[in-house]
Amino acid sequence: MRIERDSETGSHRVLKALAAGVAVAALAIVAHVGRIAESSVAGAVPALGAFGPGKIGQLRAMQLDQTGAVPAGAAELGREALAKAPLAYEPFMAVAASGFREKAAIGSAADAKLLTEALRRNPRSREARYFLMRHALGTGDLNGAVGHIAVLNRLTNGVTDQLMPGLGAAIRSEKQVDEAVAALAPHPELLEPFLKGFSAKAKPAALSTRLVQRLPRSSFADPAVRRQAIRLLISAQAFTQARGLWGTGAASSGLIHSADFSDTKAPPPFNWDLRADATGAAERDPAGGLAIDYFGRTPGPLVSQLLTLAPGTYKARLDYRTTGGTPGALGLQMTCAGKDLRVFDQPLTGTAGASQALVVTFTVPQGCPGQQLAIAGRVQESRDSQQALVQKLDVIPGAAK
Repeated sequence: MRIERDSETGSHRVLKALAAGVAVAALAIVAHVGRIAESSVAGAVPALGAFGPGKIGQLRAMQLDQTGAVPAGAAELGREALAKAPLAYEPFMAVAASGFREKAAIGSAADAKLLTEALRRNPRSREARYFLMRHALGTGDLNGAVGHIAVLNRLTNGVTDQLMPGLGAAIRSEKQVDEAVAALAPHPELLEPFLKGFSAKAKPAALSTRLVQRLPRSSFADPAVRRQAIRLLISAQAFTQARGLWGTGAASSGLIHSADFSDTKAPPPFNWDLRADATGAAERDPAGGLAIDYFGRTPGPLVSQLLTLAPGTYKARLDYRTTGGTPGALGLQMTCAGKDLRVFDQPLTGTAGASQALVVTFTVPQGCPGQQLAIAGRVQESRDSQQALVQKLDVIPGAAK
């Protein structure tokens, strides 16, 4: 997958398309006002057709349409009002908004100047900021667009969730990554939805790692931001960097984190991910370890952890006892993360009720920077179930005794 190098080419076109697409989100932005300009008078404002006194009152009564654009005639009415009330902000916005009537329109530089004048007279105008945001996106001004979104977010709840994921998904070039991070730095509240949108569409690995590397280190103090950043690095197969970032929020030692499953605080994927679904259920036992119940119908992992072992030979040791069902229905498995390559798959056998130690010597091959270690329900024609109590699962270098 190629990274765009010039934000004025393909990646800039994506931002222009986004500028048109956010017209739908205008309904959420202006849902509480729904007029071309907010009234300065407290209380209800007349609906379309019930004009207030004078041209300004008429402008205040007009409604945005379903695309977030102003109705026909607003510009003419605005010009007439502008001649009569040059200090009011509504006429400036009404005249400029005519440049946004088409869904794909982003307004001209002259429209942006008029909107800026409208905001200078009324900084709380949500509609004026909305149109300026569309203009900024359409001209590739990420800093300006993010600034307007940040203010809109403070004026109206829900704006961030409406707009930031789309902006994140639209980022296609290294230049846009750098511009977006610089624009978002003063607005940390926008980072998490931006990252969520960025990761929603497949991006080149180098672009994902560049984004995480450019983020302010202070932003990782927010668990939601750190979690999104780790996901981006994992999707880019940058497992070592992801493990390092994950480690800023959880102390760890050894090749396995919490080999006895006692850490309930640190999040997956570099701590144990316990699942309960159609495959079965895994949960921590009050006496220690994990209680695992494989239903036998749908194979798949019930306990897993992502590792970053270097190529070489290792030994995995699993201490367990079968508490019910058929020994061997469960298995200890390792695969190369993100690849269709299995390192090993060994069944949990032995006499039911007796303590067992399964030791597996294995080799991590080259080209396998991340490994998924799991206790999983195995594929079997008999569809046997198995219940087990797992006390410890650890990995050590193969040469160790």
